[in-house]
Amino acid sequence: MKYSLITPCKPAEFPQLLSLKKNLDRQTSHDFEWIIALNGQIDFSQPEWQADYTIQQVEHTPETLGAARNAAMTLATGEWLVFVDSDDYLLPNALADMDAIDRLQPNIMGDLNQFPTYEPHSSFTNSLEQTTVHDSLPKWGGPKKREPKNRSLNLPPELLDQLPAQIDVDPETANWLSHRYFYIDGDQRWDLFNRQLKIAGKVIDRRLVEEHHLQFAEDRELYPDFHFMTQAMGLTTGYLRLSEPSYIRVKHNDPINQPAVHQLTVPDRWQQRIAAWQEALADLKDPSLHLAFSAYTLQRLHRFFYQALATSTPTEVDDVPALIEQLHDYLQMVEPAAFKTVPHFSRRILHKLRRQAQVPQTAINVIVRLRQLNRVIHHHGRGVTRLAYGWWFTKMPVKPRTILYESFLGRNFSDSPKAIYNYLQANYPGRFKHVWIMNPGVEETPAGQPNTIVVKRFGWRYMYYLATAKFQVINMRQPKWFVKRPGTKFLATWHGTPLKHLVFDMDNVASANPLYKEIFYEQSRQWDYLVTANQFSVDVFEHAFMYPVKQMLPSGYPRNDILSAPDRDEQAKQIKIKLGIPLDKKIILYAPTWRDDDYYGVGDYKFTLKLDIDRLRRELGDEYVLVLRTHYFITEHLDTTGFGDFVYNESSYDDISELYLIADVLITDYSSVFFDYAILKRPILYFVYDYEKYGSVLRGFYLNMEKDLPGPLLKTNDDVLAALHDLPAVTKDYAAAYQRFSERFNNWEDGHATQRVVDAFFDEDLTN
Repeated sequence: MKYSLITPCKPAEFPQLLSLKKNLDRQTSHDFEWIIALNGQIDFSQPEWQADYTIQQVEHTPETLGAARNAAMTLATGEWLVFVDSDDYLLPNALADMDAIDRLQPNIMGDLNQFPTYEPHSSFTNSLEQTTVHDSLPKWGGPKKREPKNRSLNLPPELLDQLPAQIDVDPETANWLSHRYFYIDGDQRWDLFNRQLKIAGKVIDRRLVEEHHLQFAEDRELYPDFHFMTQAMGLTTGYLRLSEPSYIRVKHNDPINQPAVHQLTVPDRWQQRIAAWQEALADLKDPSLHLAFSAYTLQRLHRFFYQALATSTPTEVDDVPALIEQLHDYLQMVEPAAFKTVPHFSRRILHKLRRQAQVPQTAINVIVRLRQLNRVIHHHGRGVTRLAYGWWFTKMPVKPRTILYESFLGRNFSDSPKAIYNYLQANYPGRFKHVWIMNPGVEETPAGQPNTIVVKRFGWRYMYYLATAKFQVINMRQPKWFVKRPGTKFLATWHGTPLKHLVFDMDNVASANPLYKEIFYEQSRQWDYLVTANQFSVDVFEHAFMYPVKQMLPSGYPRNDILSAPDRDEQAKQIKIKLGIPLDKKIILYAPTWRDDDYYGVGDYKFTLKLDIDRLRRELGDEYVLVLRTHYFITEHLDTTGFGDFVYNESSYDDISELYLIADVLITDYSSVFFDYAILKRPILYFVYDYEKYGSVLRGFYLNMEKDLPGPLLKTNDDVLAALHDLPAVTKDYAAAYQRFSERFNNWEDGHATQRVVDAFFDEDLTN
C-alpha cells in the first residue's frame, strides 16, 4: 500500500465526507487506503461507500482533532501518511503525480501543494466534470482571490522528450518545465517555513512517524499540529512540493453556523496558541529549525497580537495578566537572533515583554494607530475620515434629536427611509434634525427642506453624524466598522420581501467578502428593530438573518403606503407629467433583476435585454409605452436610444414605488418587485426565458414559482406578447392565485405602515 489518507471528521461534516469520497474515487491512482476518524457509525454496506480502495473508520477519545489524527494513524499500513481534511479535495492526478517522483524518500517531507479557495464544493466538482485540463483550478483562490503565479508549462512527456538534450538548465527550471516538483534542502530548507508547517496535504513517511513516536496534541482544542509538524520537519532533510497545486483547501465563509477551527470564539485562544508554541519549541534540537520557528512565532505576534490588546479595539483575549505572564515565559525560550526578523518598534515591545511580564500598553496602542495611519497613507489619504470616526467622533456626545438616513448606500432619496422622513416632517415639524447621506451626483435630494442637511457618504460630516446621531434609519447595511454607541437606536428598514435565498440560507458564498456571513451577523446584532412587510418575511428573516423575532416590527413597508394612498391616482398623473409620459398612454413597467453569473469581471456587470422591444413597439406602441427599471449594477450598460418615444429608461429614477403607481402592467422575472406591485392588484407577467438555468444553478428560491405566483411564467417573446394582447384573460385566469398571494404577502399593507414604524421606533421621543 503506497498511501494512507488520514481524515478527521466531525458528525456534522458527514455530507462533506461523502463529497470527499466521490472526489477520491476520481483519483487516477487507487494505490491508497482511506482512514476516517469519526465518532459515529458509517454504514459501509451502502452503495455510496463502495470503492476499489480500502476505507476504514476509527473512533477516538478525547473528541479533539489531535486525538482523531492519532487514532487514524494507528490503523495506517501505507508507506506514506497523507493528511486530508474532510471538506477539502484532491485534483485527480494528485497522488499519481507525487508517486511519479523518484526523489521522494523517507527523509523528505512531501507536499501536494495547497490551493486555498472560497468556491463552494459544487463549483469545484462541476469544473472537474466540464474540463479535461490537468491544472484546472477554481476561479477564486488565495487571500485576494488571485490565481497562483509562476505556473509550470505543463508540457506532456512526449514533447519534453523532443527538447534538445544539450540545453543546460538549472534543476528548478527543469522542474518548472516538466510539471514535477519544487525541492529545497540545506541552508534554504526553511525559506518556505509557513508552507511546511501546515498539515493539510502533507506526505510524511509512516515509519518515520512510528519510530519516533510522533503524536498530535490531544489535550487542547486548538493548535494540535505544531509539535507534530516541527518534529517531522526536524527529522527530515528536505521539502518536496508538487509544482502545481493539487490539494484544494476549501475555506469557509460561514463562521457563525459552520466555523472553521480558526474561526471559533475561544476566549483563551492566545493562551492555547502560546502553550502549543512552548511545547514545540522546547523539543526542537536543530538550531536552524529552532531559529526558524522562533522567527515564525514572533511574526505572528507582530502581525496579530497587538491588535488584540489595543485599548482602542474590543479586547479579544481572556485573562490578560495570565496571558502576559505566559508570553513572558515563552519569550525566554525564543532564539535571540529571531528578534531581528521583526521591525524595530515591534522588537522593542517584545523585548519589554521578555524582560518584564507587564503590558507596554502605550507602545501597543501607538503601533496599532501607526498601522492604521500607514494604511491611509498607502491609499493616498483614503480612509482618513474613517480614522477620525474611530479616534475622535465616537468619543463625542450623542445628539438626542438627530436622525441619520441612508437609502441604497446613498444612491438616492427613496424607499422606506424617505417615507419615514416625509412622515416626520409632516407630523412632527421642527422636532428633529434630519441628516441624509447622499453620493455625489444624486439629482433629487431633500436639501433645502426644513431642519434637513445632506452629507456626502464617507465624508467628514458623514463620519461625524454617523457617530453622534441618536437615530439611524437605513435600508441596507451599515459599514462593518460602524460602532453602535450606548444611547443610540438603529432601525433597519430592509428593502424587500425575499424571493431568493439570503445570507445564512445561502451556500458558501464565493462572489462576496469571504467573511460575508460573519460581517452580516455582527451588523444585524446592532439593529434595534427590523421592519418586516409580512409574516412570510418574519419567518425567513428569523433563519436567514438569525435575527430575533421579538425585535422585528410587523408593520408593512413604509415605502408602500403610497400604493394605498387615497390620492394615488392624482399622484400617478403628476408623476407621468414629470417624466413626460403622455397621459393617454398605458404603461408597461419592465423590471428584471440582474444575473449573478452575468458579468465581465469583478464589479463589471453586463445585461442583455431578451425582451423584444422593437416588436412590442410595433404591436403595442399606439396604446402603450415601456418604462425600463433595471438593477443599478447594469444601469449604465443599456442603450435604448433606438426606440424613440416608446421606451423610457428610468433605471436611475429614485423611487420605484412611484413607477409602480403609474404602471398598468408589470413584467419582471426573479426580482422581488412583484411583492410590492401586487398591492395595486394589477396584472403581473413573469418573463423567465432562463428559468431552468436560473432555478437550478443560481441561488435558490423561497417560493415555488410555478405554484405561488400571481401571474404566468412566460418563456418566449411570443408568450409575452400574447399575454399583453389579452390582459383581461390573464387577470381572470390568475384571480384566485392573486387573491391567495395578496392574503399571504400584502395583508399588512394598508397605507399606515409608516405610522406604525414611527410610533414603535421613536416612541417617547415624539412627545418629550
